[in-house]
Amino acid sequence: MSATTSTCCGEAILACDSLALVNSREVVQDGIHELPREPAATKPGRRASILLIVIVAFVLRLLVITVGHTYRITPRRDHFQFGWETGRIARSIALGQGFGSPTDLTTGPSAWTAPVYPYVLGQVFKVFGIYTNQSAWVILAFNSIFAALTCWTLYRIAERIFGPSVAHGTAWTWAVFPYVIYWPVRVVWDVCLSTFLLSLALLLAVRMRDHARGRAWIVYGVLWGLIAVTNTALLILLPFMLAWICYPVRRTAVYGEMLSIFILALCVTPWTIRNYRVFGRFVFIRDNLPLELHEANNDSSAALWSRTEHPGNDPAAMQKFQELGEIRYMDETKREFLSFVRNHPEKFAWFTVERVWYFWAAPRQATIVAGYDLWVSRHMQFLLAAVFAFAGMILMFVRKNPYRWLLVPFLLIYPLPYYLVNPFPRYKHPIETAMVMLIVFVLWEARTVQVRWTWRPRQMEWRRK
Repeated sequence: MSATTSTCCGEAILACDSLALVNSREVVQDGIHELPREPAATKPGRRASILLIVIVAFVLRLLVITVGHTYRITPRRDHFQFGWETGRIARSIALGQGFGSPTDLTTGPSAWTAPVYPYVLGQVFKVFGIYTNQSAWVILAFNSIFAALTCWTLYRIAERIFGPSVAHGTAWTWAVFPYVIYWPVRVVWDVCLSTFLLSLALLLAVRMRDHARGRAWIVYGVLWGLIAVTNTALLILLPFMLAWICYPVRRTAVYGEMLSIFILALCVTPWTIRNYRVFGRFVFIRDNLPLELHEANNDSSAALWSRTEHPGNDPAAMQKFQELGEIRYMDETKREFLSFVRNHPEKFAWFTVERVWYFWAAPRQATIVAGYDLWVSRHMQFLLAAVFAFAGMILMFVRKNPYRWLLVPFLLIYPLPYYLVNPFPRYKHPIETAMVMLIVFVLWEARTVQVRWTWRPRQMEWRRK
């Protein structure tokens, strides 16, 4: 699976460079007004700049992993924090038991997660050992490769949408900002690979709007097929990207999009057939959505998931999961979720409103530093990022940026499913590429704002009565 991932990514990257580009000084087609552009850097200079940023980002992450010993993942609960359910499935793969057993117990075949990242981790386990420090270092370095490459895609996207200055600021921010560095060096999950693939899809969309041939549409379909079997939730953005590329409707673009969708369907068909064979029913890539909905919406959840009822944490739920099997367990949680919504519609609605807040301001979590709970600071740093990102989006509409409708779904559409389940901060990371671009854009534009502070001491007049 890791070889497939590298091949597909390589094809998409080559396609980016092979697509015909229009110069930034040319008028954008289809009647969209041109934005004033800064003079672009020379091509060799731009390539050297991007390469430097990518190298710095990668080396910095490797240093954090190595010097900070982030590869020493706690062995608590038999290394459960080493990838959580993904780690359990990867262990099953490494032991030759196939893609299954996402909990501590042996439970047979699974469709708990999309297959790409567990297979990658499973191969790492086979070579470097299951839950070893060596495996942790390798998989975190794997994450760091894609986190660093995201600097390249961000640079090219921001350069096209906002100009070279915002592009440099965005890429360097992604390279060195501590919060962004945290995910690849600490979390064994598909988040960095997913983020890079989505940013690559966005870059291709930006370029294909101007000119796209049959090969580009094929590559785009393959890329989205890889995204689907890496992080299925990202598919929610596909219709909006295709609509933006196609608008206004052109026959050649419609045919191209149909070709991309057909290629995407071909890419996910083998895994869908596998699911049908092992479960006896149609399961589109993964099956754990009913569980996530139930865990976040029940009498004891308080809008967020209850760890005590999750089969990944609770021994009783784990035993029940083993007895029923994965599909029957998911069916039961689906019935419980629907029953809760029918019996408590007001509570469900209020939980959803709370999760909107938690998605953008982070879920409740104690943040203890030197004996002080800094939960207010934690919420504020997440919320400020959201405020500035939305401010950047509003400014794009004020300036009539021709790419504004391409970025809108990242902020308004992608979060919708997470308003119904537990909104872990890592779920937001794939759209933080767009958020960083918008934040840098609004800060860059703020440089033209002049605030004149004038202070005149009040003249006191003493009057004699």
